[in-house]
Amino acid sequence: MSVKDKHGQEITEGSYIIYTKVGTVGRVEDTKVDENGSWALIAVDELTKLWYNTEFVELTEEQYYKDITIKEKEITIDEVKDQLSDGIGSEMKDDGIGGG
Repeated sequence: MSVKDKHGQEITEGSYIIYTKVGTVGRVEDTKVDENGSWALIAVDELTKLWYNTEFVELTEEQYYKDITIKEKEITIDEVKDQLSDGIGSEMKDDGIGGG
């Protein structure tokens, strides 16, 4: 039995769907049908995989999928100092209203 979105379009592994209630978009990794309906498993990111009832999803394009994978980047002590001084400098300006 094929799994279909809320508009009757067939959902296949590798396609992209959007959960229309909150806008979650992901790549379909698996589908299943049980006594409660049809389901699509989507990978939201590297760690998060969610099953959605296909009555509440619709097919979408890959371009709408945002890869929110955390990419680690090493920064130097000088970069941290620069970020801190930039933040402090903007708060210490003398044109603030209500300063006391």
